[in-house]
Amino acid sequence: MKNYIFLLCILLFLSSCKSHIQSQKKNNLYQNIVEAYIEYRNSEGELDKKENILIFGAYESESIENAFCIDIAFVNPRLLSDFQYKKVYEIKGYKLIIDESLNKSNELKNSFHEVEYENFNLAKESIDYNLKNWHITFNSKQEIIRISPQQKSKEIRDLMVKKGAKFSQDFDDL
Repeated sequence: MKNYIFLLCILLFLSSCKSHIQSQKKNNLYQNIVEAYIEYRNSEGELDKKENILIFGAYESESIENAFCIDIAFVNPRLLSDFQYKKVYEIKGYKLIIDESLNKSNELKNSFHEVEYENFNLAKESIDYNLKNWHITFNSKQEIIRISPQQKSKEIRDLMVKKGAKFSQDFDDL
């Protein structure tokens, strides 16, 4: 009987370790994506850390079953209004906020170092502007299945491969 209890304890411990390791991998995946995006954007000229913040969000894919998408972009807070977030994070010296209006964004929150809250909704009125964002779609195995903008897909894929991201066999970089 003692052997069964001991074996059960070991199995529970190993199961707990496995789920913790998988959680860490997922957290590192999101950090790696953000770091790759920062490197990509700064390759065109470094963005001022005081004038630009990162916005990040995740949501279920409408077109692909059991898939979800993430969006990431730099934005100047003077252009933001009514953006829904409760916490501020920091990565590579940049402030990051997570779009809480999207239905999968809760999965992102434990991936980043939280810092003191700041109000970044500084726009006096709503402004429509064009972002240089990445849109990445994952399958249920946390593998990348689609990247946009498509014209930069190969370049983004190469950066993500260097960061250790896994790609689905179904990935097509056109």
